[in-house]
Amino acid sequence: MTVNHLPTELRVVTDQSLGLFTAAEGFVFLSGLLAGWVYTRKLREHGPGGLWSAVLTRVRTIYLWHVASFIGAFLCVQLAEHAFGFCSPNVPRLFFQHPVASLGLGLTLLYQPGLLDLLPMYCVFVAVLPAVIRGLESGHRRLVLGVSAAVWFAAQWAPAIAGAPSYPINTGSFNLLAWQFIFVAGVAIGHARVSGLAQVARPNPGVVLAAAVLAAYGFGIRHYGWPSLWPEDVFGVLLNKPALGLLRLADFGAVAYLVAIAGERFPWALSVRPLEFLGRHSIAVVAAQSVAIMALLQFQALFATPGSRTAIALGAVAFVFAVAAAHQAVQNRRRRSGALPPKRVSPPGGRTLSPTA
Repeated sequence: MTVNHLPTELRVVTDQSLGLFTAAEGFVFLSGLLAGWVYTRKLREHGPGGLWSAVLTRVRTIYLWHVASFIGAFLCVQLAEHAFGFCSPNVPRLFFQHPVASLGLGLTLLYQPGLLDLLPMYCVFVAVLPAVIRGLESGHRRLVLGVSAAVWFAAQWAPAIAGAPSYPINTGSFNLLAWQFIFVAGVAIGHARVSGLAQVARPNPGVVLAAAVLAAYGFGIRHYGWPSLWPEDVFGVLLNKPALGLLRLADFGAVAYLVAIAGERFPWALSVRPLEFLGRHSIAVVAAQSVAIMALLQFQALFATPGSRTAIALGAVAFVFAVAAAHQAVQNRRRRSGALPPKRVSPPGGRTLSPTA
């Protein structure tokens, strides 16, 4: 995400490198997957009351990180305006047109400009976890997924939200009714994993072949300009990111399925310790990178040459690792003082994980 939000040549490696989907799909799906692990256990060990308590604590944490990132980005814009006497077109215009209004709307989640709309969506999804997990626990897996899919399908036909008439209200670029499906699917898989249900241990050869063909087609469209099988207007709908279009969703699902199969057989291949470290502090990292990117994008001179663009991108990546390390140090101190309990979870058949959801 950090690299993708910067105008750098490194985006060739990080931006839609596996197909027609972005890092946002991965973040939402993995958040749901880990939430299914963690909060299913909360329900089984502490009952509905314990589940609600844990969910409300998590919602509060995500919201506070969003507030911190929103205020941090706002201050970066204000400081740049006063220090250099200009306002970049790359920052939310409400920040300098109506600063007080932007703060008020931002704190109530009614103003979510680019870079600052992912955590609010995640906050909403975590809030509905009790209903989803209790439905899964009651044996209504197909019903839960069916309702979620139906809501996603309805969102595909909903009219696009026009930005200008609703300004300054801005609820972000993600349609929550559509994106909830990828989160709920992740929760269902995480719940099944905790329940010991086999998932990809014995994959169906026909399903594997279909997933491979779809993944290859998405990769070809993205990187080799393969022709579309649909008219341009239909193709645009299928690839729509705000509404999580069908082809985008299917391509992500195919790649995720193939990665899961590979991970089942070669778990070491998916073990990248630096990325695991970032994952254990994902909320802090996402919040911090939003502020950093907002600050950097104000100064076009920083991206004047390929060398400077690469250096800035690498510096931003180093920054998010520093944020993760600082967050780890704070957590360690709180655990030693007893203010923070251990949060390590061992999924069935897997090694110990530190949940990010």
